[in-house]
Amino acid sequence: MVLVDDREVGKHNFSVKAEQNGWLVNSTMALDFKILLIKKITYQHEATEQWQDGCLTEVSSRTKRQSKEVTTQASLTESGLMVVTADGDEILEGCVRSFAYWNPHLLQGERLLNVETGGYLPVKISSEVAPENSHTHVTIAGSKINIQLEYDTTGDWIGLQTKLKTGAVLKYQRI
Repeated sequence: MVLVDDREVGKHNFSVKAEQNGWLVNSTMALDFKILLIKKITYQHEATEQWQDGCLTEVSSRTKRQSKEVTTQASLTESGLMVVTADGDEILEGCVRSFAYWNPHLLQGERLLNVETGGYLPVKISSEVAPENSHTHVTIAGSKINIQLEYDTTGDWIGLQTKLKTGAVLKYQRI
């Protein structure tokens, strides 16, 4: 369930399928709401990520925000992960990871790939265990990024919180 200022505005579904040495991850997100009762926001996002040995090997995403549509494609080449967007192509070297909220062990490194935009963003990732319930809290911070994640004692993702540009609070609650 996706909430903006504690009001339900849509859903974000994840399907994670274990494969030999990796995962196939499909996600879909649909949001429809108004900000300040004036501006209508519509957002649809579909992404498929192929992971092998903890690194991305393939990405396909399509996002429609209002009437603007963007796509990102990525595939592993001998030189690295080739990311293709409307803005051009870029080869990312080494083990590339995305904002894999569903697995806290994959949230490592100094950069994460935004599969919606194809941007390879510098981030600082920190975590701490809450003494009151032993849940792990992970923060992903960067320029214009401050995402708070929560995982239960078994490492299952249970929530996300971040602020939107408007100042509204966006939350994901696992159901």
